[in-house]
Amino acid sequence: MPRTSSRLVWLRYLVAIVVCVGLGGLLAWPALEMVWLSGAEDDYVSRQHRLEQIQGIQTTLFAGFLYTWFFFFGATVGSFLNVVIWRMPRGETVVTRPSRCPFCSTKLKWNDNIPVLGWIMLGGRCRTCRLPISPRYPIVEAAMGLIFLLLVQFELLGGGSNLPGMQANTSNYARAMLELKFDLLSTYAFHCFLFSLLMCWALIAWDRSRMPLTLGVLAFGFGFFAPLIWPNLYPVPWSSWTIETLHDAIRLSVFLTALCGIVVGSLWGFALRGILPKADASDTSGRWGIPIMLAVIGLYFGWQATFAIAAVSLTISLVLAPILKARQRVDFAGGVELSILVASLIFVLSWKFWVETVGLGSLLPNCLLGGIAVVFALLLRKITWRVEIDLSRFRRPKTDPSPQSPDVQLLATTGQLPDNT
Repeated sequence: MPRTSSRLVWLRYLVAIVVCVGLGGLLAWPALEMVWLSGAEDDYVSRQHRLEQIQGIQTTLFAGFLYTWFFFFGATVGSFLNVVIWRMPRGETVVTRPSRCPFCSTKLKWNDNIPVLGWIMLGGRCRTCRLPISPRYPIVEAAMGLIFLLLVQFELLGGGSNLPGMQANTSNYARAMLELKFDLLSTYAFHCFLFSLLMCWALIAWDRSRMPLTLGVLAFGFGFFAPLIWPNLYPVPWSSWTIETLHDAIRLSVFLTALCGIVVGSLWGFALRGILPKADASDTSGRWGIPIMLAVIGLYFGWQATFAIAAVSLTISLVLAPILKARQRVDFAGGVELSILVASLIFVLSWKFWVETVGLGSLLPNCLLGGIAVVFALLLRKITWRVEIDLSRFRRPKTDPSPQSPDVQLLATTGQLPDNT
């Protein structure tokens, strides 16, 4: 068995040193704080200045620890999503079977499964067979870590500054986490779950694989029943019309919001799937990722969000189409799905802007965004359209022997056939 390359041994030592220094500083912080305060003079101003310095160091260390933890939490989820994206379309289990090399089927060690760092420390190659490992694995892990980190910044540390009807929280990191409300935490988990599903569907469509039914059932089931339990997951109701006189008006409003979101998102999805060129024979996804993703987005964000996300995603698709065409991906499979993922992230981070500034709940902005989406979809169809050539007419037709033609074997004999005994 070949030895592991030692080019990145320094990275392993660097990671070990950073972890040890971080844990050591955390354990020894009370002693360090006491030593730092003892060096101050006896006057009030000097001690107050030292206390402010200590508070600043504490805030920096806590922020670094918090961002690192949430990034690796999201990257760990991304590592599991890589398994889901590869195995579920092939009908394989994602729970019992451990991670293995796709070439030599060697079971990976625990340190090889460290998100992002595991791939870097291996040099992008399997430890056993030394065949290259796709760089998509660390890219997906880093992307999910970044998504979780952005949602933490806007929805948890910012006190829901991106959500409509919420006021921004300007307190420090420690106070923001200590004063964390269940409404914000549940919204954060709700949106993290959504983006995990969107990442799976986008990359499955990119691989031209079939869409797993299990993911769809899980997405619609959780997205429908969770808001009925926690109505705060819908900051924007389905309509401004109040139904407070009815029994359990809150749950009824949540039900109508979910229902309208699914219907409008599905209509957008089927419209875009009909406008764009059909998938090739090699694309087993059938472009079903577009209606599925938009229906789920309408379920999780409300029907109003589907107009903005459709317009923004098609704008991104128009930018990506020439780039992917230059890289010999002329069928644009998975391009719209990836654009929907990016557009959904842009929308949720600027949700308050779309509702309070653009006026997403009104009819005129929605009609304008819908018109932009249709025009951009037609432009994308023009760019990605490929003429289908019927190759069957260039094939040489088969010449079947006529029933009146003489038997070739009979002509090759002396003219006498053996008796059929």
